[in-house]
Amino acid sequence: MIARLTWIPDNGQPETLTVDMPDFRITEFRELTGTEEWAASETVVWIPYRNRDDQPFVKGLFRLARITALEPTP
Repeated sequence: MIARLTWIPDNGQPETLTVDMPDFRITEFRELTGTEEWAASETVVWIPYRNRDDQPFVKGLFRLARITALEPTP
């Protein structure tokens, strides 16, 4: 499923990317985002993403605690 992921990279400026993740994983992420466990997590995960619609997806490594929102796209 294609979704919009907002995260805070090292520069502190929030970025929104297009990601491709299974539906169940998006649901799990949305349930955990903002919880104490999520905010304190050192866990990282590879997520396929792109910055623009005309680009192919590439895998990036994201620290879960830096992800602030994950919204499915219509």
